[in-house]
Amino acid sequence: MSTDVRGNAIERSQNRQRKLNGIITWYFDHVMEALPLMLQAALLLLGGALSRYLWEIDTIVASVALGVTSLGIAFFLFIVLAGSVSAGCPYQTPGSRILRSVTTSAFRETIHMIQSNAQYYWPWWSRDKIGGFFGDLVVELPPALVADGSHLGRAMVQPLVTFAHEVCTWLSGTPHTPADGLDQQTTLLDLDCISWILQASLDRDHHLSALEYLGTMVALSNFDPALVVGCFSVFTSCVKVSNGNLVVAQGLEQLAIVSAIGLLQTFSCLSVIDLASSILTDVRQHYARIFPYIIDLDGLPSYHIFGVIHFILCQSWRDEHLLQYWDIRRWIKWRDYKPSSQEYILFTHSLAKLAQSEYQRRDRDKKVPRWILKFAFHSLSLDSLPSNSVTAGCLSIIAIDLNCDVLDTKAATQDERYVHT
Repeated sequence: MSTDVRGNAIERSQNRQRKLNGIITWYFDHVMEALPLMLQAALLLLGGALSRYLWEIDTIVASVALGVTSLGIAFFLFIVLAGSVSAGCPYQTPGSRILRSVTTSAFRETIHMIQSNAQYYWPWWSRDKIGGFFGDLVVELPPALVADGSHLGRAMVQPLVTFAHEVCTWLSGTPHTPADGLDQQTTLLDLDCISWILQASLDRDHHLSALEYLGTMVALSNFDPALVVGCFSVFTSCVKVSNGNLVVAQGLEQLAIVSAIGLLQTFSCLSVIDLASSILTDVRQHYARIFPYIIDLDGLPSYHIFGVIHFILCQSWRDEHLLQYWDIRRWIKWRDYKPSSQEYILFTHSLAKLAQSEYQRRDRDKKVPRWILKFAFHSLSLDSLPSNSVTAGCLSIIAIDLNCDVLDTKAATQDERYVHT
């Protein structure tokens, strides 16, 4: 309806993201894909009715019409099956995507059972193995179908339960002021824009600008978990391991720092929002495939941030030997930690989030990791106290370790954050 080119670049980006979110929320793609399906259904009805009408007039002409209609049906079924079997098939239709999604997710147990038996009895069509292959299928196929049926039923019911929960939350929720709602909506749009830039753009300058803007956003909530993957991808593209040392690519030092800050910020927030998120597990597994457990970070800019990232992403970070190695010998040396004011705030905020998530994760001692607590004690023991935001974050860490209920809220200004216990 309108090109809507008014406003600066940020306002236009927010408007574009708002439209894109509306397209996703209201299933615009599904509606547009349904239009050709309606036309194809109408054509099928026309071919069937025409063949039926001509059959009583002239069977030869009716046979031609019926044959053309049958050929169209066969071709449509063929491309649906081809698209569902091969994701690289160029003839993708809504039916093929739905069929592939159902077969790979809803019938996962059945497909896995058939593949396992086929591999065990390979070649299963031989005379001495085909009997055992089909015998196991008769025994194992019904339980697998029952399990997949229950998974499919839960998958169909879950969206309805989520929708009902959202409606109940909206009806029972406390109303907020328009200013707060507008500010939160703008923040979510900005986070979506940053996530889209990190995933869609290959320009380093665009990544740097987006991540620098992300670094100015102290409070994050309800963001798309894909933002963690975007920050992780940019971070891993800037660093590499050489002879046991972590090396930053030449010319990408600033991008490596801001991507590390963004990764620490988003990963820690997601750990609090959804501790069981599959994104956290995938990022840790991918990180373990790239970087070794023991790595040297000496000489790196902002090596404390790189050390914390390595500590929380390493798969064996709970191992006592690794814990002792990092805690005593390497990077937890807070005395020489002199970051900028904004980096200090973000770092403290991230450690407070990590302290909360790790407190939730640990079932034995219910204590915050000692290395995080050391940072809080050191920051509060300086001759001149840090800013209010850093002080509030350190008090949050100590309060969490003392098993206090911590409510972290934003004050009138974005730089001031206070703790209520």
